[in-house]
Amino acid sequence: MACSETVTRLSPDSLDKSIQLLSSIDAADAPFLSCYLDLEAGMESCRTFLTSEAEFISAGLGEIQKLDFDEAFERLVETIDTLCTEEIRGVAIFSRSLMGGGFVNVIPSMLPFRNQLTYYRVPDIRPLLSLKDAYAEHFLLWASSDGVELLRVEGGRVKTLAWVAEKRVAWHATEQKRLLSRDRSLRAKRQFGGFARQTISKVLKSAGRLKLVLAGDSDRLQRLRHWLPRHLLAAVTQTVTLSPFLDRSRALRQIIDHSAAGCRAAVDAFARSCLQVPSIRRRCVTGPGTTLSAIESQVLDTLLITNNTTPALLPSTHTVALQSFGKEAGQSSAFTQLHYWDPGIELSRLACQQGIRTLVSNARELFRQGGVGGLLCDAREVAVMSRPICPTVTKMVA
Repeated sequence: MACSETVTRLSPDSLDKSIQLLSSIDAADAPFLSCYLDLEAGMESCRTFLTSEAEFISAGLGEIQKLDFDEAFERLVETIDTLCTEEIRGVAIFSRSLMGGGFVNVIPSMLPFRNQLTYYRVPDIRPLLSLKDAYAEHFLLWASSDGVELLRVEGGRVKTLAWVAEKRVAWHATEQKRLLSRDRSLRAKRQFGGFARQTISKVLKSAGRLKLVLAGDSDRLQRLRHWLPRHLLAAVTQTVTLSPFLDRSRALRQIIDHSAAGCRAAVDAFARSCLQVPSIRRRCVTGPGTTLSAIESQVLDTLLITNNTTPALLPSTHTVALQSFGKEAGQSSAFTQLHYWDPGIELSRLACQQGIRTLVSNARELFRQGGVGGLLCDAREVAVMSRPICPTVTKMVA
């Protein structure tokens, strides 16, 4: 795999296509190995982790299942050995034995994953869904020592849209604007001093919707906030404080990491509000069974799910219950072999198939609800409480 090919595939569009592909693959008798690696820890650390996890998984398999697992794991190791890790910080690899078509798929990432190895009948796409939130496009306004730079951040990569040198930035342009009515001699200075703000504003306006991150040292951040016009200040979603002594590459990586962490924190805050705020809580469902019913009834607007859910052990005779977790052929036989199902993997897969927005959250409140929940499309479509036969309250109000 060439390094250039690896990097060019890192985009939100290609990530969406990979998620669609993995969520649409039919289950077969041969389960999937879903592998996520943090390449920043080093390849030696990744191999040690994989060896340990493979031994743990293999110990709980029967002889036939071990053959499929060993073949899938061998394909996984071969892929890692030929992987070019330049300019990427994480990688997701999905493999399956020849009984399952010999499937192998590699998804590089500009953000690191948490090390994970899962052996299940279908791919575990939850870390990819979490990465999708962090990969969302936003704009970065960075006040560095040499000027103000506007960048587009997309998929963990940055592209400069505009740059204004420090000497052309009039940090007191807002104050000059207030004094303009009293001193006409400041008009020329204001026009010259507002050049940077006008440039940044025009570029952002042409870029479409605004989702702005501010970055710089503490002094420049404060000046940047006072310097920005109101419509741009209203678009600020995050601020990142940097050391003034960082070089450009390290500073950009720190900004990207903070922005990704901010995106995940926003998802956690949304999940908490869904489960805690009474007005929103009435529109929520929790637990695997209730959430599955909402998905099948097509009344679920947003699926809330954790990175880790507890697989439920099932007797091999429960074929009816197993068939309810999907429509593709061969699913019940695969479940009978493995004797368990994972609601997190299953429901995230169904949600992607139906185009339901899926958010991966680590909020404690969601873990307490079994790690699975959802926000309904419309509270009126689900009876929160029975409607009274005689609308006494309505009559009294009227």
